[in-house]
Amino acid sequence: MAMDAATLKARWTEFTPTADSVVTAAIAEATRECDAAVYGASFDDAVALLACHKLAISPQGAPSRLDGGDAPSPSSATTDLGRTTYGASLLRLQRVSNRDTMLPHLH
Repeated sequence: MAMDAATLKARWTEFTPTADSVVTAAIAEATRECDAAVYGASFDDAVALLACHKLAISPQGAPSRLDGGDAPSPSSATTDLGRTTYGASLLRLQRVSNRDTMLPHLH
């Protein structure tokens, strides 16, 4: 099942106040950055977690960051997965999948 704004907001209710268009854009970006061949059956989970991570590192996402610090620059966002609970979960998903490729796996 492909991830959409309603599904993401139902699972992670902290994003309920976020506009659907913003959530949809984060999902689209995460979908482009994740590789289905890498995540297999967990692809939708990876997309959702990366989308949540992207939302959390946005200026409005401070409450979702583990360090509570400023949002990283866009160029460092993919290397800062450990800064949010979602990015940390994505890293765990990678380990569980026994995939040692860079996250997210870029096309």
